[in-house]
Amino acid sequence: MQIEAYRCFKISPKETLAIAQELYIGGFISYPRTSSQKLPKEIDYRNILESLKQYTNLASYLLKKKLRPNEGNKTDPAHPSIYPTGIIPKISGRELKIYDLIVKRFMAVFGDSAIRETNTIKIDCNKEIFIAKGTRTKEKGWHIFYMPYVKLEEEELPKTEKNEEVENTKIKLHDKETSPPKRYTPASIIKELEKKNLGTKATRAQIIDTLFQRDYTKGTPIEATKLGIRIVETLEKYCPRILDEKLTRHFEEEMEEIREGKKKNKEVLDEAKDVLKKILKEFKEQEKKIGQGLLEAERETLLKEKTIGKCRCGGTLLIRKGRFGRFIACDKYPTCKVTFKLPINGKVVTSDKICSHCSYPMIKIIKNRRTQELCINKDCPSKKIKGEAENEEKEIKSGKIEKECPKCGKKLVLRKSIYGEFLGCSGFPKCRYTEKIKDGPLKEDFKK
Repeated sequence: MQIEAYRCFKISPKETLAIAQELYIGGFISYPRTSSQKLPKEIDYRNILESLKQYTNLASYLLKKKLRPNEGNKTDPAHPSIYPTGIIPKISGRELKIYDLIVKRFMAVFGDSAIRETNTIKIDCNKEIFIAKGTRTKEKGWHIFYMPYVKLEEEELPKTEKNEEVENTKIKLHDKETSPPKRYTPASIIKELEKKNLGTKATRAQIIDTLFQRDYTKGTPIEATKLGIRIVETLEKYCPRILDEKLTRHFEEEMEEIREGKKKNKEVLDEAKDVLKKILKEFKEQEKKIGQGLLEAERETLLKEKTIGKCRCGGTLLIRKGRFGRFIACDKYPTCKVTFKLPINGKVVTSDKICSHCSYPMIKIIKNRRTQELCINKDCPSKKIKGEAENEEKEIKSGKIEKECPKCGKKLVLRKSIYGEFLGCSGFPKCRYTEKIKDGPLKEDFKK
């Protein structure tokens, strides 16, 4: 479910699990923390589908046939595969997306087999064999019930005959290098953890989220940060057993054997105590070296996160904190007193890009899941008001147009920020009213 939700909606595994938990608490789906691919007949397929007719007409088609689910091999003695209970929720947004995915996945397992046809054409070009493949769907089967979440390429090859001659009209030489393996996404790394039997169905999403929260990883696809890499390098050097995935997998398997009654609790706990004592002793012996390595990694990471780019004086522009919040300043202060304002709200992320208009560094501001890439220079030509709004701006500057603040009645004045020009109350900071100039920046960009 977590993998499919990310593939279809780009909802993170942690969010998917949280949404599924709410749906479970509301009585709309079965228990979501399961690895089972089995649907026991005791849940009464027909009764659930009868109820689902209120949600989708497709349920009616399944009720006309004998219901036998196409199940996978994975089992979970505690819980069956996730299924809708038949109670239709009144929800919207992401909750509805996850619920819809579960309903359609449930119905799809009762659908007929889909038939796909793959054609292969081999072309002999001076005894060098070139191969072309094309696959198309002949019978949709279960695809009907899982739409629009079925993402399969349809590529039909032209009709050909055996020994038919093909005229070559164009030769194109591709100059390519071997591509590195693709980086993990939040979904594919969950799949990899499952494949390696690391973590559990309930903890894998939290493990990934922790890596992001502690700044060991960043971005999508996932990329290890300098801090994450240095931590692994330090621990590999001084205490490698702490990173041993075989050891983690061993105890995961033993916990499973306890649940299955194959091993006793005390036996596994005693083994775990012995192993942990040895690891902790090794860690304690190298504690100072590990601490020094981690401290250096932390300092490097913080410096990189604070570094915006080069100052015109040759110094380095860094993010600082002062009485009035965050700002950007040169590290050669007081010799260089260049500063740039930063918005109070939103996460500031450094960027390697340089503004094409004024050659100042660019930054990213992330707020409410919205990312904006901006030049730090508030006087950048790209932030100038243009079009009809330009005339309004000139008239406000010259005093021909005067506007009152609708909140306190004081005069609105022209202000500048990292986002561009806008109107703000002259009674700031007591009154924080802002307003955009027509066709200019959005006023919500300036709200404190």
